[in-house]
Amino acid sequence: MKLKRPALWAVIFTICGIYFRLGISKGVCLAFFAFVVFTISCFVKNGQLKSAVVFLVIMMLGFFLAGQGGREPVTFLEGRVLSQSSGIIREYGTTSSGNQKLLIRIQEPVSKKSIGLYAIYTGKGSFKVGDRVVLSGELLPLEGNKVPGGYNEKLYLQTKGIDYKIYPDKMVKVGESKGCLVPFQRLKERVFNVFDTVLPQKESGIVKAMVTGERDDIHQETWDLYRKSGINHILCVSGLHVSLFALFLHIFIEKYLKQSRRMTAFITIGCCIGFLIFTGFSPSSVRAVIMIVVSLLGVILFRKSDWLNSLALAALVILLFQPLYLWNAGFQLSFVTAFGIWVGLQVMPRDSSRLGKLKQSVILSLYASLFSYPLVAYHFFSISLVGVFINIIILPLSGLLLFFSFFTAVAGVIFPPLAAISAGGVYGILKFFEMVCSVAVSIPNSYFLVGAPSIVSMVLFYMILLMSSFYGKRFCHLKEILCVTLILGFSLLGNRLIFQKNTIAFLDVGQGDATVISTYDGRAIVIDGGGWFNQEMGKNTGVKVVQPYLEYLGIRELDGIFLTHFDADHMLGVIELCQNVATKGLYLSEYPYADRENWQVLKEILEKEDIMLYTVKEGDTAAWGSNGNIQCLYPPRGVKFIGNDDNHGSLVLKYEYGSTKTLFTGDATREAERIMLTKGADVSAQILKLGHHGSKNSSSGVFLEKVSPKEAIISCGEDNIYGHPHKETLERLHVQGISTYRTDKQGTVLTKISPKGGYTMEAVLERESVYERIKKTMEKR
Repeated sequence: MKLKRPALWAVIFTICGIYFRLGISKGVCLAFFAFVVFTISCFVKNGQLKSAVVFLVIMMLGFFLAGQGGREPVTFLEGRVLSQSSGIIREYGTTSSGNQKLLIRIQEPVSKKSIGLYAIYTGKGSFKVGDRVVLSGELLPLEGNKVPGGYNEKLYLQTKGIDYKIYPDKMVKVGESKGCLVPFQRLKERVFNVFDTVLPQKESGIVKAMVTGERDDIHQETWDLYRKSGINHILCVSGLHVSLFALFLHIFIEKYLKQSRRMTAFITIGCCIGFLIFTGFSPSSVRAVIMIVVSLLGVILFRKSDWLNSLALAALVILLFQPLYLWNAGFQLSFVTAFGIWVGLQVMPRDSSRLGKLKQSVILSLYASLFSYPLVAYHFFSISLVGVFINIIILPLSGLLLFFSFFTAVAGVIFPPLAAISAGGVYGILKFFEMVCSVAVSIPNSYFLVGAPSIVSMVLFYMILLMSSFYGKRFCHLKEILCVTLILGFSLLGNRLIFQKNTIAFLDVGQGDATVISTYDGRAIVIDGGGWFNQEMGKNTGVKVVQPYLEYLGIRELDGIFLTHFDADHMLGVIELCQNVATKGLYLSEYPYADRENWQVLKEILEKEDIMLYTVKEGDTAAWGSNGNIQCLYPPRGVKFIGNDDNHGSLVLKYEYGSTKTLFTGDATREAERIMLTKGADVSAQILKLGHHGSKNSSSGVFLEKVSPKEAIISCGEDNIYGHPHKETLERLHVQGISTYRTDKQGTVLTKISPKGGYTMEAVLERESVYERIKKTMEKR
């Protein structure tokens, strides 16, 4: 019996193999294992032994390639200083601070190994693709995701073949490469000049992204507006753009150049591949080009292509080339949305009337949105509820916009005055888009923060959606749909109704402190917000670290923020949070702090945002309902101001939930510790956030004995100028047998606390794949 849609089966088994090698969830691995066993058993039972063997081989191929693609670079090169190494620039762009970012391929002089570098160049001079350069600088490791909900630099750059990061001390152009990509890059630069000449800066940035894939010039306000409206797919070279490009080209060649269908297909394939090279191989554009090529090959060979099989073939090609794309947001959204459109095509009624076509457009937009919502929430934590309707308005005009954009690019290269005329159409459509989006986002709750859903709940959502679409009306499998719906409800509400675990996140904010306590029922408080020195407000830890984590949790409002003291590495993030996150109250130490500039800024924001200000002291307790209580142990009433040392007034807080106690000591000094012990304060706790980033002037031996913690967390920056944590502190912890976690080495530390007693600790940077965990266990035996 002939197997239907073999590419679909092949890509599913490839995904299983990749996840077996790189996946970190035991549950997902077990589910994939059960699927493989069941499916292979069915193939064998039905006499399809050859198919079973082929798919097992494909799964093993995915496993092997994932091991190659996800491998760590040669560790002995980390920290090594390159001196006068030669390389070729493969990609270039601009950082948010205006520096050049370059992807460079070099040959390591000792091992002769080709390695990829992500270079951020802050010096003078500009470079472009194809330039041969000589550079010097220290090789730095890529940074993984240190905070849940944060940017994973390592994963993103590894998909581009990058092994290390470098800030070149010196970089000089010594020649130009004659590679095949250089002519495409020169053409792209000419197109950039055309758009910059005939369009305002904001509109030019949008069109560059749509036509060339270059997104560095898009204004942040434009990003936010399009994202909240649910049309941010416009701001890249998506499958829609490639499909429209192929459609325009196909019509032009067949209708106006009078070529046969087969010749038209040949030329269109060649032009689509050229366009793909020109725009830079994004997953969505690669997907679209492969599907178009398969479809046009069907025309050439007089064969009819299967839409779903072509989609699976495109995914298979991309994953075999780079298995890490499985975790890429663009890859996931492109293929799942395309699959949603296919489902919509299967279920929508066939009606050629105008009203029927309108209904079909609504159905396709609805299915595309429904299938994308879980992934959008997983990666971006919010969904646009108006996106379904905005896309119905925007998409028909997107074809016209792309036509004017392509025409402007071509005309600008050949005859610039004509480009200035067609640019008027581009400008008018983009202004209409802006008006529609502005109206849409002004609607209350049009853009909804939901937090990142669990993988289980996402899978169950898709199961319900597919069952409802294909079987709901036809076979009335209401029992199955109800069963899956109940399981989905349990996955979403299980912690709230049954487990009721609270989480303490000691966030990695570099050299500073920031902690978030989140509860099973969706509430949260923050203790300090971190702060980076010499970093402007709006780009500091509150916006870049703490707020993304709160959005990851789906937190829309904070019950309170505790600011232990006024040092910048605790306070700057709090200022940003008060400005950007709804907050019921800010709690300060009852200590006569010096009247600093940051305090004046914070007071203005509190008044503007109508946030209540409270002062707390020793003995004050805040009952947090069923979520435990927070007690202040320091400072005592009437504490005196001592010089310029704000650390003397630092809050010391104790959070108790179930039978688990956690002590937060801010930057408390030994003197503060002595005062607490003299007064007989109950400082005992299982978990201790060490004082002053592990300074030797905090966390005395006597204090540690009284606290008697099992775990200690040190929040500090990597290679910080203060030398935190100090050797003496680490020795005291070691002597008392206290397990130590460090944010500079292990990233964010998560503590999950049960109301029945007990807790678990996890360091984000130490998350390993299931395969690696099994491998280490076997090696120990």
